[in-house]
Amino acid sequence: MREVLHITTHMGGGVGKVLSGLLAAFAAEGGDRHELLLLEEPEKRNFFDLLAEAGVAAHVEQDAAKIAEAMARADIVQLEWWHHPRMVRFLLELPPVPARLVLWAHVSGAFYPWLPPVFLRVPQRFVFTSAYSYENPFWDAAQRTWAKEHAAMVNSVGDFSAEEPRHEAHAGFSVGYVGTLSYAKLHPDFVRFCARVKDIRGAFFRLVGDAENEARIRRDAAPFGLAEQLSFAGYVTDVAAELRRMDVFAYLLNPQHFGTTENVLLEAMHAGLAVVALDQCAEKHLVRHGETGLLVRTPEEFEQALRRLYAHPEERARLGRNARRYIEENFSVGRTAAHLNAVYDDIMKMEKTLCDFTGMGKDPHEVFLTFLPPSLREGFAQGSVPKELPEILLGESKSSVRHFARLFPADEILCGWAREIVQRRGGGAR
Repeated sequence: MREVLHITTHMGGGVGKVLSGLLAAFAAEGGDRHELLLLEEPEKRNFFDLLAEAGVAAHVEQDAAKIAEAMARADIVQLEWWHHPRMVRFLLELPPVPARLVLWAHVSGAFYPWLPPVFLRVPQRFVFTSAYSYENPFWDAAQRTWAKEHAAMVNSVGDFSAEEPRHEAHAGFSVGYVGTLSYAKLHPDFVRFCARVKDIRGAFFRLVGDAENEARIRRDAAPFGLAEQLSFAGYVTDVAAELRRMDVFAYLLNPQHFGTTENVLLEAMHAGLAVVALDQCAEKHLVRHGETGLLVRTPEEFEQALRRLYAHPEERARLGRNARRYIEENFSVGRTAAHLNAVYDDIMKMEKTLCDFTGMGKDPHEVFLTFLPPSLREGFAQGSVPKELPEILLGESKSSVRHFARLFPADEILCGWAREIVQRRGGGAR
């Protein structure tokens, strides 16, 4: 029996759903023993508690020396990675320890957080969670070829409900979205897209997710006369119940978002919803246009798709049926477990080697720069914050400048960048 140690920053959001479902599936198989170490206390314990119910050992540990001891005991160590600054701190503090290391990247790495080619060579096996990562626009042809030949790809799929799709009757035409409401993930012109179809009879837009950006979205919607048609549910634990009250699932993401498997999109498809997504990034690898959903490029195409689906409920039903069947056949926690087991079989043929991440930078601000795409790095390297930055770098979390500065208060360069961003934004986040 192999001992597999997973190290993750936390169990929130999509990663929590994936890891809880995956490790519970491994436990049900009764083969390898999987253990999970968290680097910080979970803010929401629902996924953490699911692991306890499944009999999976999971606990918080922040002492680098103790984690190094656990890594040395394990047959395989898997880092759940998305460039969280707490994971960066752990890797900077980690003493050299021999291990068979798998790094499972839960971001595409195509924008920010970027995946520098040298980073892919640190673990014995680097694993992507979307085929889109192979298309990284900042890599040259040789780097993309190396990634295709040496890095694996395993979709990070959560455990979907086995119940048959149900649609609850409701007034109006509900266009739904579930996920992060920050413009780091949501398309910056989200309300402009929605405004194109606000005159559809009974149309309203149901937004499900942490309400941290609600005021800004409402403010952006006001000039379009759209505010009264926006409905915010906040964070919910029963996503399936929300999906049952939607007519269409509209997944309009930032063109430079960091997502990969997009479990909430797959969950909507599995629930039998007709989905409309942008023809970009990971989404284009998950939705088959005209078969399991609709892919659009512009607000005009979004309008055409929504009006078509409003006028033809039978088309909504067809796409929903196809989508559910497609998810059942191609995306399941069992398939994810099987693909990871193949990675484990392969890596067990290798000897343990030293895990050395010092090539990513010795100081926190150096590591931060390493994971910026080349188009952004130069401005920071010259000592000041570039004038134009993507939304993800301006916020309070999601590996932003201020997020890094909070975790590394002794790094004056990081803190200086954070102060400059706050000053530019009038003393606080917008």
